[in-house]
Amino acid sequence: MGDLKKAYIAELEQRLSDWWNEIRELEVRMKKVDVDAGHQMFIQIQALRRQRDDTKEKLQSLRESDQSEWQPIKEELEKAWLGLRSGLDKMAKGFAREWDMKDK
Repeated sequence: MGDLKKAYIAELEQRLSDWWNEIRELEVRMKKVDVDAGHQMFIQIQALRRQRDDTKEKLQSLRESDQSEWQPIKEELEKAWLGLRSGLDKMAKGFAREWDMKDK
């Protein structure tokens, strides 16, 4: 496996770990909001988990790819990363007001 590919895989593994931690944090915060908001958060968290799982599958494909195939898979992974990052950010922003009210 080439050095660039190895470094990219290591970076993605760290990102996935970070995403998992953010999702767990959202789950903890979900318990602090009212039932309706909590239900909406639950649905969004489930969608984020699916995106994370899809990204893990693509990462596995990247690991198994040969040197000539990994660049297109990398592009797919970057799109998946942007989608997941956007979802996490939107969710955090969308529920920030509710969390602020509950924290007071």
